[in-house]
Amino acid sequence: MSLDFQFFPGRVDIGNVIISNGNDKADITELFKELNINTSINSISAYAEFVILDANNFLHSWRPNAGDDISIEISYSDETKIFGFKILSINNLSNFDSQRAYTFNCVSHFYYKAMHFGVRGAYTGTTSSIAKGLFLENLDNDKESFNVWEESSGSQKIVIPEWRLAYTMEWLARRSKWTDDIVRMKFFQDSNMKYNFMPIESALKRFKEPAFKYTYNLVASTLGKEQKPNSADTVRAVKDLTMDGSLFNIKRAYDSGKISGTRYAPDIVNKSYNPVGFNYFDLFNKENYLNSLPNFNSYNYEGVSQYDVNASLTQPDVSEFNKVSDASNIRKSSIDMSQSISIEVVGNQLVDIGQVIELEVSSPEPVSDSRDDVIDKRFSGLYYVVSKRDVYNEDVHKMALGLVKESQIGV
Repeated sequence: MSLDFQFFPGRVDIGNVIISNGNDKADITELFKELNINTSINSISAYAEFVILDANNFLHSWRPNAGDDISIEISYSDETKIFGFKILSINNLSNFDSQRAYTFNCVSHFYYKAMHFGVRGAYTGTTSSIAKGLFLENLDNDKESFNVWEESSGSQKIVIPEWRLAYTMEWLARRSKWTDDIVRMKFFQDSNMKYNFMPIESALKRFKEPAFKYTYNLVASTLGKEQKPNSADTVRAVKDLTMDGSLFNIKRAYDSGKISGTRYAPDIVNKSYNPVGFNYFDLFNKENYLNSLPNFNSYNYEGVSQYDVNASLTQPDVSEFNKVSDASNIRKSSIDMSQSISIEVVGNQLVDIGQVIELEVSSPEPVSDSRDDVIDKRFSGLYYVVSKRDVYNEDVHKMALGLVKESQIGV
């Protein structure tokens, strides 16, 4: 595909939108109107929506159906990416005078198989390695791969009783404690169609610097035929910012076990128990959190804890962790929804879910000599990217990012 198009921030070129049923294929690039790709650290698959405007009655003549393959080429100024999916359903059918509009709802190739493929058997090893083995056994290497696969703590013996592969992978992630902190793993597909088995917190360890920096209330525009001197400002500028409807909700933090918790693990053979627990304020340190200060004040904390009990036997040759009896059973992640926001920005290839970005929010106060801060320190700082929506039309890429932070920058 030729890349000699005029560049501007978010510029893309769409080509070769191909649908295939195994026996035949068709190029539907001329029917393509828009592609939306939704990804989240809480979702096992990317979900794609191909919006089609059909004046050729392709829906009748070619008869696309669930299970067909669909792929698309997206070209930037420096590279071309090919994304492939499985059609899950055909939605939003609308009839007009001379054409139809409809949407191909799609999922990843791995998830399409994992929806119905069963897993049964006894396994020994770390839950991370067991999950990786199952993933690689059922992966179509020509279409998808993995990016980050973190190791979990403790060898375990488990029996999987004919579960669907999709559920098994999510269950193994929930059971996997990260080696570097008392948090659990997540299994998700990012917007580059690569799979990840990791806690969101590992992004803080893997990257010394945030993947990108965005600024809210930055004025930017584009001028001229070539790449503009202020293109960087255009890419960094936040077009719209929406805050969660309930910020710093202490009840929600209590209920989700983010403040403190105790887990009792009785040993029914030796008639003893070993309580394990955590406290958000006692554990807080900059090495394991995005920013310098906690989201909540410790003097407002009344000592409410989440309690849990786990009674199980441990075989002599298996790690103590086979009982899954550590505090990560309650504190599955350090993040909560106390500071959750969404931003709309120009599309780029650098930002993805499972990363850390920096957001600079301008202070809402009028500019004056007496204003102390240029930025709003309550809402500025480092954030985890936990969800993403990529929108591609014929020539423009836009993104909506879901951001969460569990701490605040210094005063």
